[in-house]
Amino acid sequence: MNMLMPNLDDRTFDDLLSEGLSQLPTVAPEWTNHNPSDPGITLIELLTYFTEILVYRLGRVTPASKLQFLKLLKGANWEGLIQHDDKVQFLRLLMGARWEGWEALDPARLEREIDCAVLTAGPDEIESAVDYLVNGLKHNECAVTPQDFERIANRAARSHLGSEWPIRTLCVPSVNLKKAQTRSTIPADSAHVSIVVVPGQQLPDEAITNVCEKIRNDLLPYCLLTTRIHVVAPIYLNLAIGLNLAPKGGWSKQQLWNALREALQQRFGLNAGQGPQGNGWPFGKALHISELVEAVEETPGIDYVEDVTILQISAHEQELTSLDSALGVQIGIHSTLGHDALLGGPGALGSDRLLRSDAGRLVSIALRPWELLRVNISPENISTIETKRTGDRR
Repeated sequence: MNMLMPNLDDRTFDDLLSEGLSQLPTVAPEWTNHNPSDPGITLIELLTYFTEILVYRLGRVTPASKLQFLKLLKGANWEGLIQHDDKVQFLRLLMGARWEGWEALDPARLEREIDCAVLTAGPDEIESAVDYLVNGLKHNECAVTPQDFERIANRAARSHLGSEWPIRTLCVPSVNLKKAQTRSTIPADSAHVSIVVVPGQQLPDEAITNVCEKIRNDLLPYCLLTTRIHVVAPIYLNLAIGLNLAPKGGWSKQQLWNALREALQQRFGLNAGQGPQGNGWPFGKALHISELVEAVEETPGIDYVEDVTILQISAHEQELTSLDSALGVQIGIHSTLGHDALLGGPGALGSDRLLRSDAGRLVSIALRPWELLRVNISPENISTIETKRTGDRR
């Protein structure tokens, strides 16, 4: 095998000797005889000789030394390579070009094949195997900070969902989101850690539940002993809105509704390519009514919007048709004064969500740090008005 000789120190014997002699006036000022015949100088030359030998040996990192380093990283019998895929990739790197045409391996013989491969691996193959194991050490072995949980959960999600779709994860410490999704006050509990997983694609409820359970099982070995981990699907704040708008000529109400649904999904959706920055609606970002107005006015087929009204607000989309989710006094639009008009919103969502101006007009809706947004529009909640002449438009 060829020697691998990284240049760890390019200093020669003369360089080392000069450096040693230069230290004498500082460490031994009474020593004035620096001639080669002085016994002390002879001792410095001897130490310099041995130092040069050690530096030379340090640079002679042989494949055998690197194999011992590999076994130090992953154990004498490669027991540190836990996953089958990791063992296969490690063997593939050790075999290099010999891997082409290799047949499927029996898992029971994998360790033996690795032992054989390390005996015949060349310097380049060993270098690749070392890099592979060293890079593996960069992965978190323990989840402590929120960033640790998010990285490990994201990695686990990609292993189950694939890397075709961008996946978002959010760690919410000291909260059990399994129980706290609809409560107005969230009790803190330091033992609980919740992870919200946004898969980046539409999945049935049963499928996302199964994926969350798999991610939780993957996270458990990384958690501290007393941590209670919860992995949940995206949590939404659902809104139903009403519009009073002026359409452009030639657009039917059905066409307007289809265009508005698409525009609202594009502006407030959670997937890649959607949201204000194209990365999906950010977790916990408040909704400003002006953003709704802007999204509606930019919709094809809309000349201008006269009014945007938040009709209902709920943690569950199926509850948007219920009176319990009605928001504010919506006279003439969705409720009748003295019958089904409400002031405020659903108490379970928290009164602090509704941010109003000094005049009492709703200007923003606050989201919890772990919530995403879903905006709904129904054809019956779209009222059209005649397009005003340019000079009359306010």
